[in-house]
Amino acid sequence: MSIHLEDRWYRRRRDGSRVRTARYSHGPRYRAHFSDGTGRRTAKCFHDRRAAERWLVKTEVAHLLKGAA
Repeated sequence: MSIHLEDRWYRRRRDGSRVRTARYSHGPRYRAHFSDGTGRRTAKCFHDRRAAERWLVKTEVAHLLKGAA
């Protein structure tokens, strides 16, 4: 299982500084990725980080409950 939250407006350089991407201020900022143990991948875009994190948690919990049943 893999969970990842991507900021599509900024990238980190090797020195730790942030740099704007070409997508800056165009479309949703955050992209949430989830892949389960079987390799099935799901992704969804969000305008704010809290909504993206909330979706990731709900998706992970649903997957864990599904596997426990």
